[in-house]
Amino acid sequence: MAEERFPAGNRENTDAVPPGTPNAGENICRRCGGTGEIDGTDCADCSGTGKVLTPVGGAG
Repeated sequence: MAEERFPAGNRENTDAVPPGTPNAGENICRRCGGTGEIDGTDCADCSGTGKVLTPVGGAG
């Protein structure tokens, strides 16, 4: 289902925040759709984890 909502390679993680940001939580990487790979290589946005940190409730 994640691939339907976030097709691989179609979106950047514009909401991503640095590790340690208060009130941030894990979210599916928009660029790779949570797979961790784009064209057989690690996704640059999530470093191959399929997850990014995004603000929750005004964090950042």
